[in-house]
Amino acid sequence: MRFAAAALGVAAIWLSAGAAPVRAQEPPVAAPVTAHDVMTIVSSPAEALIELRGVSELSGASPLELGPEWVGRYVVTVEAPGYAPAEGAFYFPPRGNAPYALANKVFLRSLYFPGMTALKSHRQKRGLALLAAGAGGLGAVVRDHFEYRSKRDKTDFESQDRAEGFRYARSRWAIYTGVVWGMSAIDNVLRARVVPLEATPTRLAVGAPKLSRASVVWRSLLVPGAGQDYAAQRTRGFLWLGGTLLSGAAYLTADESHHRIGTKLARARVLLLDAGPTEILDRRADVDHFTDLEKRSRRLEDNLALTTAVIYIANVLDAGIVPIGGGSSARKKLSLSAPVGFGRPEIALHYSF
Repeated sequence: MRFAAAALGVAAIWLSAGAAPVRAQEPPVAAPVTAHDVMTIVSSPAEALIELRGVSELSGASPLELGPEWVGRYVVTVEAPGYAPAEGAFYFPPRGNAPYALANKVFLRSLYFPGMTALKSHRQKRGLALLAAGAGGLGAVVRDHFEYRSKRDKTDFESQDRAEGFRYARSRWAIYTGVVWGMSAIDNVLRARVVPLEATPTRLAVGAPKLSRASVVWRSLLVPGAGQDYAAQRTRGFLWLGGTLLSGAAYLTADESHHRIGTKLARARVLLLDAGPTEILDRRADVDHFTDLEKRSRRLEDNLALTTAVIYIANVLDAGIVPIGGGSSARKKLSLSAPVGFGRPEIALHYSF
């Protein structure tokens, strides 16, 4: 038995010494990128700034080259001096297939709540102005509706007058909200969109509309600041839009106040006619008081209406002089990309000479 055990031990040592060493599994070597795996995006005009937004982001001067990992839906924007900043959605399939433009659904997206389409297209200032106006107007409608319902069934004169005032205010704010909603819809229709010029498995050519003075002015005629936004002067466009919306909201508030004072004046005149000898002086004082308030309220309302009109006209005049030649092209030389692919995370900084 001892001899057999020793023999087994010697055999085990001999086998372990003669066994081939175990090697770690090496990762597969990635296939080299060929010309057929590269998608080149070119623009008209040449050397425009092209930006892609999707699961990854990329920006740089045309022509822009994409590796095989750039697959899926991307929003493409094109900016160049003298051209309107344009945007469009494209789908980039696996290499060997041509990319194609996705349906814009312009009219469907125009029905979104005010400001949402502008926010989705990265026009934050314009989107926030429309969103604030739409939300404020809708909130005023809801508030006045509940106030009206809480007082409409009461029989005393004061509650009836207040119910009528809230009904009047509700209808005015509903009109304001509808106008803001319409402005947001038209604003979405008016913004520039990328035009696909050519699409092959290795090349995508896109274009943007050329700016003209007429295209800027008539947009500002339809929506304040839309022409300036179309001409890439987005801060100016936001100021004209925000000023018009704010002045319009102030006018409606003054109109609501004037209507309420007018109702109180009418009620005071009725009470004066029915007043007894001991009440005439007090009723006359009430009529004089509300008459003075009504005159001041009307002046304020007229001034705010004039202010709104002046802002709108000034917006149109500004559209006639806003620069449309474009800005600096220095930023086009620098781009940052962060393509994400299976096993190939990377960040790249590009500088074009």
